[in-house]
Amino acid sequence: MMFLSNFKAREIFHERSLRFFRASIFGLIFIMFTHSSLAGASVEYKIKAAYIYNFTKFVTWPKTESDTFNLCILGKEPFGPLLNSIESRTALGLPIKLIRLNHFDASRQCHILFLGDAIRKDVREAIASASILTVSEEKQFAEHGGMIGFIVKNGKVKLQINLGRAKQAGLEISAKLLEVSEVIEGNGDG
Repeated sequence: MMFLSNFKAREIFHERSLRFFRASIFGLIFIMFTHSSLAGASVEYKIKAAYIYNFTKFVTWPKTESDTFNLCILGKEPFGPLLNSIESRTALGLPIKLIRLNHFDASRQCHILFLGDAIRKDVREAIASASILTVSEEKQFAEHGGMIGFIVKNGKVKLQINLGRAKQAGLEISAKLLEVSEVIEGNGDG
């Protein structure tokens, strides 16, 4: 009998976690839809931008000496002005700073690094031991050593998370985020 009540409690917790996560995503998307300068942006990229912001709430980074929470975008950037509004927000108690890069610069202390182009070997080596959450929409990104890959299935934006690679970088990903994602096994180094 105790097992059934524990099972029911976990089921209720799981359902509430999913509702909370979805509400967070859709709340941010609603704000983005109502902002007039973003009206022409595609729904897909509004959703991806909302996810990127919400990663700040569902991932834990090791302590750093940075005065800002740095969201870096390397290479081709598909978001346009969509991410600009998050600079008025905070993450980990720090103001968010959006940094657009043409080449990777380790001195920037990126917390999140969105890779807009195929990840180059020199970048892969530079971030291999850093506590940087790597995100991309490149095909099989998480399977090939990235941490979070955006995929589109049946017209919906989904997440693939390489949990082994995130742990290797010292990042903790919330169970709430893992519940709405496809988890890739292994580090994806090969």
